Order: sequence, then structure tokens, then C-alpha cells
Amino acid sequence: MNSLINRATDVGLIVLGAFIPALIGATGGVRGTLFDGALVAFAAALALSVFPACGIYEAARTRSALHILGRTVLAWIVVQGMSTALLYLLHRAHVLSSRWFVYWTLASGVGLIAFRALTLAIFGMLERASGQMRAVAIAQADLHGQRTVSRIKRIVKRTFDLAGASLLLVMLAPVLLGIAWLVRRDGGPAIFGHERVGRDGRRFKCLKFRSMVTNADAVLKALLERDADARSEWDREFKLKHDVRITPIGRLLRKTSLDELPQLLNVLKGDMSLVGPRPIVEAELERYGADLRYYLMAKPGMTGLWQVSGRNDTDYATRVSLDVRYVREWSLRRDIGILFRTITVVVRGSGAY
Repeated sequence: MNSLINRATDVGLIVLGAFIPALIGATGGVRGTLFDGALVAFAAALALSVFPACGIYEAARTRSALHILGRTVLAWIVVQGMSTALLYLLHRAHVLSSRWFVYWTLASGVGLIAFRALTLAIFGMLERASGQMRAVAIAQADLHGQRTVSRIKRIVKRTFDLAGASLLLVMLAPVLLGIAWLVRRDGGPAIFGHERVGRDGRRFKCLKFRSMVTNADAVLKALLERDADARSEWDREFKLKHDVRITPIGRLLRKTSLDELPQLLNVLKGDMSLVGPRPIVEAELERYGADLRYYLMAKPGMTGLWQVSGRNDTDYATRVSLDVRYVREWSLRRDIGILFRTITVVVRGSGAY
């Protein structure tokens, strides 16, 4: 899975780098020859073969950072060298902007190196933090040791959250801007914040891309007054499976969970975690009963066991038990596993509405 994500990111950086020259006005040549989509597609496809052959997807612990970064530069030079050869074979070198090609090569090259360097730095930091946590675990026999382990776990989790959220915000910036533009087309705000209950009972604004009409509260009130079945479903689940308030673009965002991407800002701020219990409103607290203390021990997550165990198809009691299980059995390895499982669930669109 890690290798698949790395390859997809590399392809994305190669394609994104091809647009950078046009965005910064660094192109040359006549109109119509500033960008060659077929050449970009060829380079991206070629990278899927050349990059593995150059060994840049080898496990970081078996190779030095300098080795991997050097291999990345070599692989990209090989790809662009073969792309140049293709241009000459097809007699297209003279019609393409050489300035665009150079800037594309530099932009994508810098992106590939920066992504790999950032990834190596993040995993190195996490390995060191995990090593510290294992060393401290020996002291669990006494109360002081247990408190220290708990503190170390929080530091490790926070480090993972900051590194992961920062990396995702950089990688997904074009997607975030595109979604914001689509949502704002009806005149309403792109992002809204709904109050949720966080760790230790602290209230915060949970950010989402707006997926509902601008007068959603009035529409909901009118629906619940005239539809007894909808009122019953709302009282039971605090949501509606067939919600008339959702816009067409909002339905797509919810199906793919893209509406929750702004919560990366909540993670950076410290209100939320990448993985954790499901964020709930104040009215739901009493539904947790004696298990409420477990919910209040952790920060709510962008994803969690509930997300990879059926999402909205799970009943409320199951959601509560999953939240409790997550808090009691937390580990960094489990967080990473849940994140990868979330990708599969979101791609399939299972249990979302």
C-alpha cells in the first residue's frame, strides 16, 4: 500500500509540475505548443517502470536518505532523457517550447525530491519517537511510569498528526481549492464549522466543506415537522439517510468523504487527530452512558474504527463500542492501519450517505 501511494504521488507531481510553467508565466514559444499532454502522459507512465527499476521505492531503513534522493534524481533524469528522445524520434522537438520543458523538468524534479525528503524526515522522526516510547514502557510497573508512558504516547500521536496533516495539506492543496470553488458557486460559503465535543469536553468548531443548502436549518425544521419517519430517524441517529438538504456537489463530497478534508486544519490546530473517536455533538453525550469517559480521553478523529467498520451503516451502539475499543487499544501501528483501510473504504464509497 505504501508503494502504491508513493507511485501515485510521484505521477501526480510529474503532472502537476507540467502546469507550473504556465501558472508562473515561464513558458515560451508560439501559442499551442506551450504544453504537450501526450508527452506528460508518456513521462508519467514511463516513471511507473523507471522509478522502481532505479530502486527509489526500497524500504528507507535498508538505504540511506542520500542514496534514495540520489536515485530519485537519477530516475527523473532517465525519464526526461527518454522523453526528449521520443520528441526527436517523432520530429516534434522543434515545435515544443524548450523553456516549458526545462521548467517542467525542474518543477517536477524539485517536487519529487521534496516529497521524498519530507517523507523520510517524517518516518525517521516517528521511528525515534516510537523507540522512546518502547524504552519508557519498561517503567509501566509503577504509577509514575504509567503516567510517563501515557505522556509519551500523546507526544507520538501529536507528532504523527502534525506531520501527516502538513503533508496532506501540501499534496491536496489543488484539490482543496477546486472543491472550494465548486461549493461556492451557489453563493454560500465554501467551509462551515459545526460545534463538536473534543477531548476533556472542550468544544470546538469542526470544519467541513459545505454540502448542504444555505438555509439547511430551516429546511430540516420543516421536514421534521411534517414527516414523522424522518423525525424518528433523526432522534435515533442524529442524521438522515435521504437528506433533502444536501446539494448535488455535496452528495458527491459526502460519498467520497471529501467534505471532511478541511478538518486537516483542525488537526494542525490540535482540536482533532487524524485517527480517533467519531466527532459528536453535545446532544449525543448522554448516549455514551458509562463509556463517556473513554470518549473524553481522546481527540476526535477525521477517521477511525467506525469509518472502516461500516461508516453510517453501523448502529449507534456499535459506534460507541468502536470508539471505546479504539481508545483502550490505541497504538501508532493501529492508527496507520486505519488510515490505509480508510483509503479503501472511501474509494469503494461503502456505507456513506
